Amino acid sequence: MSTDHPHNHADPTMCRQCGGLCCQGHPGVWVDPERFLKTFELPFAATPQRLSCLLPRELVLRDIDGVAIPAPRRVEHGCVFLENDGCRLPENRRPEQCLALVPVIETLLDGDIRCELRAEGSTLSAIRRWRHFWQNAAS
Repeated sequence: MSTDHPHNHADPTMCRQCGGLCCQGHPGVWVDPERFLKTFELPFAATPQRLSCLLPRELVLRDIDGVAIPAPRRVEHGCVFLENDGCRLPENRRPEQCLALVPVIETLLDGDIRCELRAEGSTLSAIRRWRHFWQNAAS
C-alpha cells in the first residue's frame, strides 16, 4: 500500500499480474478538482473549454452526466497510460478513481474485470465535486 495516497488499497503485485484488466474497461477520472490542477501544474480555468486547451495531450475532459471531468484518453487497449506491466503514471499522479480500485483475486483466475470501486473514487463523487467546481468557477 502506498503512503502517497491514503485511499489506495491495491496490491501492486496483483495489479502487475492482472495486466490492467480494470484499466482496459475505460480510464478512471480525477475526482478532486484541486488535486487534479495541482498534479498537472495547471492554472485555474473558469470554464471547461479553457481547461481543455491547457490539458496535456494524453488527457481529455469527459462529459459525464453533463459535467466535464478530466480523464486519460481512451485508446484501443483502454487507458492511454496502461502498459504491459501496469500504469506508467506514478501513484501520486493517477486519477483517484484508479487509486480507489480494489482488485478481486478471482480476476486473475478467470480473466474477468472485477475490481471493487471504493466510494471515494465513485463516478457520483466525481460528478458532484466537478459540478461544484464549475459552478463556483462561473461565479
